[in-house]
Amino acid sequence: MPESPTSRPGIADYGMLCLLALFWGASFMLLKIAVTEIPPVTVTAARQGIALGTFVVISLISGHRLLANRADNFVIILVALFGFALPFTLITWGVKEINAGLAAILMGAMPLMTIVMAHFVTDDEKMNLPKIIGVLFGIAGLVVLFWPDVVRQTEGHIWRQLAIVGASLSYGINALLTKKLLHLHAGPMYARVVAWSFGLLVVAALLFEPLPSALPSPSVWISLLVLGVFPSGIATLMMFWIISRQGASFFGQINLLVPAAGVLWAAAILGERLSFHSMIAMAIIIMGVAVARLGTGSKMFSIREKIS
Repeated sequence: MPESPTSRPGIADYGMLCLLALFWGASFMLLKIAVTEIPPVTVTAARQGIALGTFVVISLISGHRLLANRADNFVIILVALFGFALPFTLITWGVKEINAGLAAILMGAMPLMTIVMAHFVTDDEKMNLPKIIGVLFGIAGLVVLFWPDVVRQTEGHIWRQLAIVGASLSYGINALLTKKLLHLHAGPMYARVVAWSFGLLVVAALLFEPLPSALPSPSVWISLLVLGVFPSGIATLMMFWIISRQGASFFGQINLLVPAAGVLWAAAILGERLSFHSMIAMAIIIMGVAVARLGTGSKMFSIREKIS
Protein backbone atom coordinates (compact mmCIF):
# COMPACT_ATOMS: atom_id res chain seq x y z
CA MET A 1 0.00 0.00 0.00
CA PRO A 2 1.49 3.40 -0.94
CA GLU A 3 2.44 5.55 1.98
CA SER A 4 3.61 9.08 2.55
CA PRO A 5 7.22 9.76 3.47
CA THR A 6 8.09 9.48 7.14
CA SER A 7 9.02 13.19 7.26
CA ARG A 8 10.17 16.03 5.08
CA PRO A 9 13.56 15.27 3.47
CA GLY A 10 16.40 16.42 5.68
CA ILE A 11 20.16 16.71 5.45
CA ALA A 12 20.57 12.98 6.13
CA ASP A 13 18.23 12.07 3.26
CA TYR A 14 19.91 14.35 0.73
CA GLY A 15 23.33 13.32 2.00
CA MET A 16 22.50 9.63 1.55
CA LEU A 17 21.09 10.33 -1.92
CA CYS A 18 24.31 12.12 -2.97
CA LEU A 19 26.48 9.39 -1.45
CA LEU A 20 24.50 6.74 -3.34
CA ALA A 21 24.94 8.71 -6.58
CA LEU A 22 28.69 8.78 -5.94
CA PHE A 23 28.74 5.00 -5.40
CA TRP A 24 26.78 4.26 -8.57
CA GLY A 25 28.60 6.92 -10.57
CA ALA A 26 31.95 5.40 -9.58
CA SER A 27 31.01 2.04 -11.12
CA PHE A 28 31.77 3.27 -14.65
CA MET A 29 35.26 4.34 -13.68
CA LEU A 30 35.90 1.12 -11.73
CA LEU A 31 34.71 -1.01 -14.66
CA LYS A 32 37.03 0.90 -16.98
CA ILE A 33 39.96 -0.12 -14.77
CA ALA A 34 38.89 -3.76 -14.32
CA VAL A 35 38.19 -4.49 -17.98
CA THR A 36 41.74 -3.60 -19.01
CA GLU A 37 42.91 -7.01 -17.78
CA ILE A 38 39.79 -9.19 -17.43
CA PRO A 39 37.12 -9.96 -20.08
CA PRO A 40 33.74 -8.21 -19.61
CA VAL A 41 31.57 -11.19 -18.61
CA THR A 42 34.21 -12.42 -16.16
CA VAL A 43 34.41 -8.94 -14.61
CA THR A 44 30.64 -8.91 -14.18
CA ALA A 45 30.60 -12.41 -12.69
CA ALA A 46 33.34 -11.48 -10.21
CA ARG A 47 31.46 -8.31 -9.28
CA GLN A 48 28.26 -10.21 -8.57
CA GLY A 49 30.11 -12.92 -6.67
CA ILE A 50 31.58 -10.31 -4.34
CA ALA A 51 28.16 -8.66 -3.99
CA LEU A 52 26.64 -12.01 -3.04
CA GLY A 53 29.37 -12.52 -0.47
CA THR A 54 28.59 -9.07 0.94
CA PHE A 55 24.95 -10.01 1.40
CA VAL A 56 25.87 -13.33 3.01
CA VAL A 57 28.03 -11.48 5.55
CA ILE A 58 25.22 -9.01 6.22
CA SER A 59 22.75 -11.85 6.68
CA LEU A 60 25.05 -13.64 9.15
CA ILE A 61 25.47 -10.46 11.16
CA SER A 62 21.74 -9.67 11.14
CA GLY A 63 20.59 -13.26 11.60
CA HIS A 64 18.25 -13.20 8.60
CA ARG A 65 17.91 -16.01 6.07
CA LEU A 66 18.34 -14.63 2.55
CA LEU A 67 17.85 -17.52 0.15
CA ALA A 68 15.23 -19.73 1.77
CA ASN A 69 12.06 -18.48 0.02
CA ARG A 70 11.52 -19.85 -3.49
CA ALA A 71 8.45 -17.77 -4.39
CA ASP A 72 8.40 -15.80 -7.67
CA ASN A 73 11.55 -17.51 -8.94
CA PHE A 74 10.68 -16.98 -12.62
CA VAL A 75 10.37 -13.20 -12.24
CA ILE A 76 13.49 -13.14 -10.06
CA ILE A 77 15.46 -14.93 -12.78
CA LEU A 78 14.24 -12.36 -15.33
CA VAL A 79 15.28 -9.53 -13.00
CA ALA A 80 18.67 -11.19 -12.55
CA LEU A 81 19.05 -11.25 -16.34
CA PHE A 82 17.70 -7.81 -17.30
CA GLY A 83 18.67 -5.95 -14.14
CA PHE A 84 22.18 -7.32 -13.62
CA ALA A 85 23.72 -9.94 -15.89
CA LEU A 86 22.88 -8.34 -19.25
CA PRO A 87 23.27 -4.59 -18.51
CA PHE A 88 26.39 -5.03 -16.37
CA THR A 89 28.01 -7.01 -19.18
CA LEU A 90 26.99 -4.49 -21.85
CA ILE A 91 28.30 -1.59 -19.79
CA THR A 92 31.56 -3.39 -19.06
CA TRP A 93 32.04 -4.22 -22.76
CA GLY A 94 31.22 -0.64 -23.71
CA VAL A 95 33.64 1.07 -21.33
CA LYS A 96 36.48 -1.07 -22.64
CA GLU A 97 36.76 1.39 -25.55
CA ILE A 98 34.71 4.48 -24.69
CA ASN A 99 35.12 6.97 -21.86
CA ALA A 100 33.61 6.05 -18.51
CA GLY A 101 32.09 9.53 -18.36
CA LEU A 102 30.42 9.07 -21.73
CA ALA A 103 28.96 5.76 -20.54
CA ALA A 104 27.52 7.53 -17.48
CA ILE A 105 25.84 10.09 -19.73
CA LEU A 106 24.34 7.41 -21.97
CA MET A 107 22.98 5.61 -18.92
CA GLY A 108 21.26 8.84 -17.91
CA ALA A 109 18.63 8.14 -20.57
CA MET A 110 17.39 5.03 -18.73
CA PRO A 111 14.46 6.70 -16.88
CA LEU A 112 13.16 8.09 -20.17
CA MET A 113 13.24 4.65 -21.80
CA THR A 114 11.37 3.27 -18.81
CA ILE A 115 8.68 5.93 -19.24
CA VAL A 116 8.12 4.92 -22.87
CA MET A 117 7.93 1.19 -22.08
CA ALA A 118 5.68 1.77 -19.06
CA HIS A 119 3.16 3.54 -21.29
CA PHE A 120 2.64 0.35 -23.30
CA VAL A 121 2.78 -2.31 -20.59
CA THR A 122 1.15 -0.69 -17.54
CA ASP A 123 -2.28 0.75 -16.81
CA ASP A 124 -1.24 3.43 -14.34
CA GLU A 125 1.88 5.00 -15.91
CA LYS A 126 0.67 6.46 -19.20
CA MET A 127 2.42 9.21 -21.11
CA ASN A 128 1.46 12.84 -20.49
CA LEU A 129 2.80 16.14 -21.77
CA PRO A 130 5.77 16.49 -19.35
CA LYS A 131 6.78 12.89 -19.98
CA ILE A 132 6.57 13.36 -23.77
CA ILE A 133 8.66 16.53 -23.58
CA GLY A 134 11.19 14.76 -21.36
CA VAL A 135 11.51 11.85 -23.77
CA LEU A 136 12.00 14.27 -26.68
CA PHE A 137 14.79 15.97 -24.71
CA GLY A 138 16.37 12.55 -24.14
CA ILE A 139 16.22 11.73 -27.85
CA ALA A 140 17.78 15.10 -28.63
CA GLY A 141 20.59 14.40 -26.17
CA LEU A 142 21.34 11.05 -27.76
CA VAL A 143 21.33 12.65 -31.22
CA VAL A 144 23.90 15.19 -30.01
CA LEU A 145 26.08 12.37 -28.68
CA PHE A 146 25.96 10.32 -31.87
CA TRP A 147 25.96 13.22 -34.35
CA PRO A 148 29.76 13.53 -34.86
CA ASP A 149 29.99 9.90 -36.02
CA VAL A 150 26.95 10.35 -38.27
CA VAL A 151 28.40 13.47 -39.92
CA ARG A 152 31.80 11.85 -40.46
CA GLN A 153 30.06 8.67 -41.67
CA THR A 154 32.35 6.62 -39.45
CA GLU A 155 31.40 4.01 -36.90
CA GLY A 156 33.99 5.11 -34.34
CA HIS A 157 32.96 3.43 -31.13
CA ILE A 158 29.28 3.63 -32.00
CA TRP A 159 28.67 -0.07 -31.23
CA ARG A 160 30.16 0.38 -27.78
CA GLN A 161 27.88 3.38 -27.25
CA LEU A 162 24.89 1.41 -28.50
CA ALA A 163 25.78 -1.31 -26.00
CA ILE A 164 25.39 1.25 -23.20
CA VAL A 165 22.04 2.32 -24.67
CA GLY A 166 21.09 -1.37 -24.73
CA ALA A 167 21.99 -1.55 -21.03
CA SER A 168 19.68 1.42 -20.39
CA LEU A 169 16.89 -0.40 -22.22
CA SER A 170 17.57 -3.53 -20.17
CA TYR A 171 17.37 -1.50 -16.94
CA GLY A 172 14.04 -0.11 -18.12
CA ILE A 173 12.67 -3.62 -18.59
CA ASN A 174 14.01 -4.50 -15.15
CA ALA A 175 12.24 -1.54 -13.55
CA LEU A 176 8.91 -2.83 -14.85
CA LEU A 177 9.66 -6.41 -13.80
CA THR A 178 10.66 -5.35 -10.29
CA LYS A 179 7.19 -3.92 -9.69
CA LYS A 180 6.00 -7.54 -9.58
CA LEU A 181 8.32 -8.25 -6.63
CA LEU A 182 7.40 -5.40 -4.30
CA HIS A 183 5.43 -7.82 -2.08
CA LEU A 184 8.67 -9.61 -1.15
CA HIS A 185 11.11 -8.61 1.55
CA ALA A 186 13.67 -6.42 -0.19
CA GLY A 187 16.88 -7.84 1.32
CA PRO A 188 16.17 -11.55 0.67
CA MET A 189 14.69 -10.76 -2.76
CA TYR A 190 17.79 -8.85 -3.82
CA ALA A 191 20.10 -11.58 -2.49
CA ARG A 192 18.27 -14.15 -4.62
CA VAL A 193 18.52 -11.90 -7.67
CA VAL A 194 22.26 -11.49 -7.15
CA ALA A 195 22.69 -15.24 -6.65
CA TRP A 196 20.87 -16.02 -9.91
CA SER A 197 22.78 -13.33 -11.83
CA PHE A 198 26.06 -14.70 -10.49
CA GLY A 199 25.14 -18.21 -11.64
CA LEU A 200 24.11 -17.02 -15.12
CA LEU A 201 27.31 -15.00 -15.50
CA VAL A 202 29.63 -17.80 -14.36
CA VAL A 203 28.12 -20.11 -16.99
CA ALA A 204 28.40 -17.41 -19.69
CA ALA A 205 32.00 -16.59 -18.75
CA LEU A 206 33.03 -20.25 -18.90
CA LEU A 207 31.30 -20.71 -22.26
CA PHE A 208 32.39 -17.55 -24.07
CA GLU A 209 35.55 -16.19 -22.48
CA PRO A 210 39.01 -17.63 -21.83
CA LEU A 211 40.23 -17.89 -18.28
CA PRO A 212 42.67 -15.08 -17.36
CA SER A 213 46.21 -16.19 -18.15
CA ALA A 214 47.69 -14.27 -15.22
CA LEU A 215 46.57 -12.87 -11.92
CA PRO A 216 45.15 -9.33 -12.23
CA SER A 217 47.11 -6.37 -10.95
CA PRO A 218 46.33 -4.90 -7.51
CA SER A 219 44.40 -2.00 -9.08
CA VAL A 220 42.07 -4.44 -10.83
CA TRP A 221 41.55 -6.49 -7.66
CA ILE A 222 40.71 -3.32 -5.75
CA SER A 223 38.31 -2.20 -8.49
CA LEU A 224 36.47 -5.52 -8.43
CA LEU A 225 36.27 -5.55 -4.64
CA VAL A 226 34.94 -1.99 -4.48
CA LEU A 227 32.46 -2.70 -7.29
CA GLY A 228 31.03 -5.74 -5.54
CA VAL A 229 30.88 -4.31 -2.02
CA PHE A 230 29.70 -0.76 -2.71
CA PRO A 231 27.84 -0.14 -6.03
CA SER A 232 26.38 -3.68 -6.07
CA GLY A 233 26.01 -4.43 -2.36
CA ILE A 234 25.87 -1.64 0.18
CA ALA A 235 24.40 0.84 -2.33
CA THR A 236 21.31 -1.35 -2.69
CA LEU A 237 20.68 -1.29 1.05
CA MET A 238 21.09 2.49 0.93
CA MET A 239 18.51 2.61 -1.88
CA PHE A 240 16.00 0.69 0.25
CA TRP A 241 16.69 2.98 3.23
CA ILE A 242 16.06 6.12 1.16
CA ILE A 243 12.85 4.78 -0.40
CA SER A 244 11.54 3.57 2.95
CA ARG A 245 12.02 7.06 4.45
CA GLN A 246 11.07 9.35 1.58
CA GLY A 247 9.42 7.25 -1.12
CA ALA A 248 10.19 6.46 -4.73
CA SER A 249 9.51 9.99 -5.99
CA PHE A 250 12.25 11.47 -3.81
CA PHE A 251 14.57 8.64 -4.73
CA GLY A 252 13.94 9.32 -8.44
CA GLN A 253 16.19 12.38 -8.17
CA ILE A 254 19.12 9.95 -8.24
CA ASN A 255 18.72 9.84 -12.02
CA LEU A 256 19.76 13.50 -12.18
CA LEU A 257 22.86 12.90 -10.09
CA VAL A 258 24.43 9.65 -11.33
CA PRO A 259 25.51 10.88 -14.83
CA ALA A 260 27.22 13.92 -13.32
CA ALA A 261 28.84 11.75 -10.62
CA GLY A 262 30.13 9.35 -13.27
CA VAL A 263 31.68 12.20 -15.25
CA LEU A 264 33.32 13.65 -12.12
CA TRP A 265 34.82 10.29 -11.08
CA ALA A 266 36.16 9.67 -14.59
CA ALA A 267 37.75 13.10 -14.68
CA ALA A 268 39.22 12.90 -11.19
CA ILE A 269 40.63 9.35 -11.30
CA LEU A 270 41.13 8.57 -14.99
CA GLY A 271 41.86 12.08 -16.22
CA GLU A 272 39.09 11.90 -18.83
CA ARG A 273 37.92 15.10 -20.46
CA LEU A 274 34.62 15.04 -22.27
CA SER A 275 34.11 16.94 -25.49
CA PHE A 276 31.92 20.01 -25.59
CA HIS A 277 29.13 18.21 -27.45
CA SER A 278 29.17 15.43 -24.83
CA MET A 279 28.68 17.98 -22.05
CA ILE A 280 25.83 19.58 -23.98
CA ALA A 281 24.27 16.14 -24.47
CA MET A 282 24.51 15.43 -20.72
CA ALA A 283 22.77 18.72 -19.93
CA ILE A 284 19.97 17.96 -22.41
CA ILE A 285 19.42 14.42 -21.09
CA ILE A 286 19.40 15.54 -17.46
CA MET A 287 16.96 18.32 -18.37
CA GLY A 288 14.75 15.72 -20.05
CA VAL A 289 14.73 13.54 -16.92
CA ALA A 290 13.90 16.58 -14.77
CA VAL A 291 10.99 17.60 -17.01
CA ALA A 292 9.67 14.02 -17.20
CA ARG A 293 9.63 13.84 -13.40
CA LEU A 294 7.03 16.62 -13.39
CA GLY A 295 4.65 14.21 -15.09
CA THR A 296 5.12 11.32 -12.67
CA GLY A 297 2.92 12.86 -9.99
CA SER A 298 3.51 12.08 -6.37
CA LYS A 299 3.05 8.31 -6.51
CA MET A 300 5.33 6.62 -4.02
CA PHE A 301 5.70 3.19 -2.53
CA SER A 302 7.19 2.18 0.78
CA ILE A 303 9.11 -0.97 1.51
CA ARG A 304 9.82 -0.05 5.11
CA GLU A 305 8.46 -3.32 6.43
CA LYS A 306 10.35 -5.35 3.83
CA ILE A 307 13.90 -4.16 4.40
CA SER A 308 14.57 -6.49 7.33
